[in-house]
Amino acid sequence: MLKNLLKIMLLSILSVQFSYAVMVNDGFEEFKRGNITEAISIFEQACTDGASAGCYNAGLIYYKGEVISQDYPKAVNYFVKACDDGHSGACYNLAYMYQNALGVRQNFPKAIELYEKTCEDGIGAACNNLAVMYETEDGVEKDLFKAVDYLTKACNNNHAKACYNLAIKFQNEDGVELSPLRAAQLYEKSCDLKYPNACYNLGVMYSEGKFFAKNNEKSKELFKKACDMKLDIACEAYRNLNK
Repeated sequence: MLKNLLKIMLLSILSVQFSYAVMVNDGFEEFKRGNITEAISIFEQACTDGASAGCYNAGLIYYKGEVISQDYPKAVNYFVKACDDGHSGACYNLAYMYQNALGVRQNFPKAIELYEKTCEDGIGAACNNLAVMYETEDGVEKDLFKAVDYLTKACNNNHAKACYNLAIKFQNEDGVELSPLRAAQLYEKSCDLKYPNACYNLGVMYSEGKFFAKNNEKSKELFKKACDMKLDIACEAYRNLNK
């Protein structure tokens, strides 16, 4: 009997979740059609009914202000509801708003609390923002060890710029032991994640031959890759190697 009751409860939960998903999807469809007022109305109703994705999407529309008037306080209100329901994206956006006083009073401890939560949830941008805060003393005491730790977490979560910044540290012995090989590995990962500056820096390492064997063909390949991503300095380096 208990098993049957649990099965009924599970089916009930799944049914509610499916209903929420359908409602949120309806909001997306109206948004794509350009029916912004209707889309917001659907997202707001979904939020009222308990769908965190509805709260998040309503908050995002008010936050961006691209199709309606920007309204940070409303965005905060919806992000708070979504975050309280466990929506990591909403928690991240809320952290950014607390950090930068967008629609709320600046509150660094709250921003850090939310960034830490979303960093642990696997949002690389949250880990990267924490690293920047500890590196630049933005609302916290400077702590290079924490900065490196959060850059590492962000890179492990495939945040391209974090991998790039971490590579620079290993290349220049900035808060970590000098390791050109580790720097090259991180540049390569960042490059593969489409960060052009990483492709360029790795290309420079191969063209200079300072840390490992010089390889102009590899440099050309990397400069071309960065150039294709619109990095002007890489385009110039590529042209120079082809003279």
